[in-house]
Amino acid sequence: MNSFDEISKILQKNNNFLITSHINLDGDGIGSELALYSILKKLKKKPIILNQGKLPKVYDFLPGVNKVQYLEGDYIDTKSIDVGIALDCSNVKRMGKTYEIFKNIKTIINIDHHTSNENFGDLNYVDSSVSSVGEIIYKLIKFINIDLLDEDISTCLFTSILTDTGSFRYSNVSSKTFKIASDLTSFGIKPHLIAANIYNRNTYPGLKLLGEALSTLEVADSNYVSWLTITRKMLNNTKANDEEIEGIIDVATTLDNTEVSILFRETKDNKIKISFRSKGNFDVNKFAGKFNGGGHPNAAGCLCSGKMYKIKEKILSELINDIRYLKRKS
Repeated sequence: MNSFDEISKILQKNNNFLITSHINLDGDGIGSELALYSILKKLKKKPIILNQGKLPKVYDFLPGVNKVQYLEGDYIDTKSIDVGIALDCSNVKRMGKTYEIFKNIKTIINIDHHTSNENFGDLNYVDSSVSSVGEIIYKLIKFINIDLLDEDISTCLFTSILTDTGSFRYSNVSSKTFKIASDLTSFGIKPHLIAANIYNRNTYPGLKLLGEALSTLEVADSNYVSWLTITRKMLNNTKANDEEIEGIIDVATTLDNTEVSILFRETKDNKIKISFRSKGNFDVNKFAGKFNGGGHPNAAGCLCSGKMYKIKEKILSELINDIRYLKRKS
């Protein structure tokens, strides 16, 4: 792993930067992007944020969000770009079509916290012990010059940490996470308003979709495993959009005695996206790897092609077998 010193030298030496994160952008991705963008601007650099897909509306309150450009519709001249920076991407596929631009940039910096990261950058800073990329960007800023931090940047970083820890509920939270969150509040941010913007802005279609999803709830192995299903028909019936699926799997994890929760959903291109959550010792990142997916030990996912019922049958069968095998060993 490269050091902050090596990364800092690249940031100081070059002028033109292209920043991106993963497809299906989340709070950690956009929060880290905006924070790094602001820092580079303060260093008198010329950064651009480029993402494949549109930003979920719940993050439209973030300072600087109007600076984000999108691959669909926006023309980006990358000939003058010195450095590409990928945030929260475990591999180049997670960058989506943006990688077609990034692969032509001379120097790529890869900053991430996924255990499954493939170290695809020319410089790689991957720390799976932290809760979020937001934590890493905070440490990078502190290394460069802590005086660069302000309320706007702190708001973005707090959003990164808040969302990737499930509001400080996941096992990736450490004492260092709380210390960083505490430090960020000293810059005048308002955690209750950040949380309200993210979690208390459900739409009517979104709540209707949640109701339909909950009607599909199934369990196995004495509630140890629970799963939900969302089809394109359900989205059409409720007039909900894909971004309103975010967070629905977390409702399944609240079921008493459930240790592993799954969300199966149909994508626009007729594939099946599977999200996994684990509350215990079962490593869903390792399990998702069986299906060319990945993530974190307690939150991971994969994408499969085929019929929904066949994929569910295969995933659930293997998952339950793995869980029972681990139970016998313990």
